[in-house]
Amino acid sequence: MFKKTLITLLKFGISFAILAYLFIKTSQDKDFESLVKQPKNWSLMVVACALAMSAILITFIRWYLLVLSLNLPFSLKDAFRLGFIGYLFNFMTLGVVGGDAVKALFVARQIPQRKPEVVATVLIDRVIGLFALFFVASMAFMFVDFSTIKANDQGGIDAVRRTAQVAFGLTMSGLLFFCLLLLPKSLIGSLLERLAGIPVIGKTIAKLINAIRAFRYKLRLLLVAMLMSLCVHSLNTASVYVIACGLPGDQPTLGTHFVIVPISMLAGAIPLPGGLGAFEYALDFLYRCVSTVTMTKSQGFVIALGYRVITILIAVIGVVYYLTSRREMSQLLEEAKQPDEKAKNKSIEANAVQEAVAATAEKKLPSR
Repeated sequence: MFKKTLITLLKFGISFAILAYLFIKTSQDKDFESLVKQPKNWSLMVVACALAMSAILITFIRWYLLVLSLNLPFSLKDAFRLGFIGYLFNFMTLGVVGGDAVKALFVARQIPQRKPEVVATVLIDRVIGLFALFFVASMAFMFVDFSTIKANDQGGIDAVRRTAQVAFGLTMSGLLFFCLLLLPKSLIGSLLERLAGIPVIGKTIAKLINAIRAFRYKLRLLLVAMLMSLCVHSLNTASVYVIACGLPGDQPTLGTHFVIVPISMLAGAIPLPGGLGAFEYALDFLYRCVSTVTMTKSQGFVIALGYRVITILIAVIGVVYYLTSRREMSQLLEEAKQPDEKAKNKSIEANAVQEAVAATAEKKLPSR
């Protein structure tokens, strides 16, 4: 437990170190004080909060549909409750239990005989969400004319363009790979074996592959989940844009935001508490790349902080759910801390995923 606690403290240390660096850097901007003191449009801030909340709720509904497809006794109310608690745990990682693990453990505890399938829903939910982020950034890259952006530093625009090109390439590669995984195992069996045999990351790749292949008979559901994910990231991007509009001064266009915000969100997917620090750094950097003479250089960091405050307010709802389920949560955390007889030094998430691989590798999920 000491090692796990040390890793958790290290993650928070990295997050706060990044934020401290950004604060120091921002304080050196002569226009920062005026940006803070000038009046803001607080009604737009409320709109931004509503957009972000809508995005979060859609992610809960998306996971609910994935679990429901397994014919499991699971209600939308439970999806919201576990979703908010999991969202809270993404910020306040307790021991070995993260947000995704909390959701999987709660449901699997009620239906232990279906634990592998439950874990598969959490994995595929995460994979679809990340892929949709790349997709949104890629589509925006195709439609945004970077030559029309009159930035202070043309090199910054080139950096954003190159980043978007990488996102586009990864999106196309991911789409092709995803389609291959849905083919019968008889056609791609050798490919799967080679991927699983890759040193260090092979086992992790195998876990993700089996999670995706477990849903290969649910193409309509996967399409719906993908569309919901696109809606989620569009709402999050709109939320950041509305925050920018609520601040004094100019801001990049909505189209530009659809390029830089998803990329910043991808940075926020780094395994830090809630992506704290990574998202702020990425948005600050990309905003400086596209800033014009009429924009404050520190504007990106201020906007990122505004969005972070909104996410923390949403996480507070998770605190309420946590307190109302305190006894159940305490029991769950105690169970999560107990070492597994077969794998003492492995985390709860890793154990659950291994069971998912074994049970779903060659099993067709029940259709509704």
